[in-house]
Amino acid sequence: MNNITTQNITNGINAEKARSFWDIIVVIFNYGCDVGFVFLPSVGYIHQYMKINNLQKREGFSKLVSFILIMSYIFRIFFWIGKHFEISILFNAIFGIFIQLLLLRICIKFDTTLQKSDSLKRLFNIKEFWNWPYFVDYLFFVFFISTLISIVSLIVGYNNEIYVFILGVITSIIESFCDVPQIYELYKSKNPYTVSYLMIFFWLSGDIFKVTYFLYRDTPIQLIACAIFQLTTDIILTSQIVYYRYFYHKKEENSNITDKELNKEIIENNFDNVLIKNNNIFDNNRFLEKKTDDTDINK
Repeated sequence: MNNITTQNITNGINAEKARSFWDIIVVIFNYGCDVGFVFLPSVGYIHQYMKINNLQKREGFSKLVSFILIMSYIFRIFFWIGKHFEISILFNAIFGIFIQLLLLRICIKFDTTLQKSDSLKRLFNIKEFWNWPYFVDYLFFVFFISTLISIVSLIVGYNNEIYVFILGVITSIIESFCDVPQIYELYKSKNPYTVSYLMIFFWLSGDIFKVTYFLYRDTPIQLIACAIFQLTTDIILTSQIVYYRYFYHKKEENSNITDKELNKEIIENNFDNVLIKNNNIFDNNRFLEKKTDDTDINK
């Protein structure tokens, strides 16, 4: 009887140790997911920053991507204040704004199309919106928008559930269109080599992770819908890069080869026509000369 009791106690202790071990694994996994969610989505943008710095040109990256993300992150911060969901999402928004501002700074440095202007009117010129020549202009805009939302939030109050819900909808809708400017920029340039493939990879893998993370953490439905839409546009952008890299330029090369062959054929035909024309002229001249000789003989 004592042996059975001792065995049961031993089994209970082992079971408790096993549960404690798996609890530790789960805690480490959850902590790793939180840390990854904060930093991993911005790794691709850091690589894009390095690529622009190495190439010393902004071509291929749309600054509107930074605008969309900064606006989305600002609204997300205020949404978090009213909703108080996972704190990792708050840190992700703060770190994301910091990275996007750094990326804007390097874009301004190597953007040769920007025209320097000392007039503050540039800030209110719609045509120059988000294409300002000074980094301080972007900082002022971020400060202005943050202050404006803060004032509205103080007036309406975070106790208003409808207002908090609207904040979540706005941040989700804005971020959903993150890939769209880059898709348009790539469509215009048709040059996939200036875009950071690591950035696109992290967009795709990050949004897959984001959808899974949001579903696992029971995040508000607005953010889940946003992540699914973003994943769709990631797939479109990835397909676009593959097409322009492996198919479009080959098609263009084949078209150039065909044009060269056609031009060569046209040149050869023109040369043959010139020869025929010259031969006809030569024959006509000989005929006239012979006719003149015959006339002289008759005289």
